[in-house]
Amino acid sequence: MKAINHDNWLQADSGGRGPVADVRIWRQSFLSIRLNPAVPADVARLFEAARGGMLYGYFFQPLLITGVEQCYRALEIGARARCAQLGLPVACNDSHGKAHPLSFGHNLSVLARQGLIQEADLMLWRQARELRDWVAAPEHHAALTMNHCATALTRAAELLGRLFQVSPSA
Repeated sequence: MKAINHDNWLQADSGGRGPVADVRIWRQSFLSIRLNPAVPADVARLFEAARGGMLYGYFFQPLLITGVEQCYRALEIGARARCAQLGLPVACNDSHGKAHPLSFGHNLSVLARQGLIQEADLMLWRQARELRDWVAAPEHHAALTMNHCATALTRAAELLGRLFQVSPSA
């Protein structure tokens, strides 16, 4: 991570790992990924925040990590939003009546039982849940590259698109 100053704030940040991809390649890696219009606007906004973090991570590497974290957050919120669209519970109340959101894993299981997530995709959704936790650990940040991040964003777009495109099983 570079120390930002007046002279370098618009220069590539290699994160101390050598040369960074050409800015045009970096930009295209993230701007070429499209989200299905069936994805609700609130989830699409999270997806765009993820894309923005990844794009601007070119100039300040910690934004790349923020973008990846936001990408996995968009998947989690997407699963919760799809459950809510279907009238499925998305929270449970504690003994004091305070609502607590049901877990990402719970929502994935419910959506799979409803036929909205196929078995092959369920494995990818579960991997995303694990990667969400993995990327939160600072010791893993150095392992993230442009290619890893573009793959995460691509996969998120595909999974969200399929989740909101299909109709529940009868």
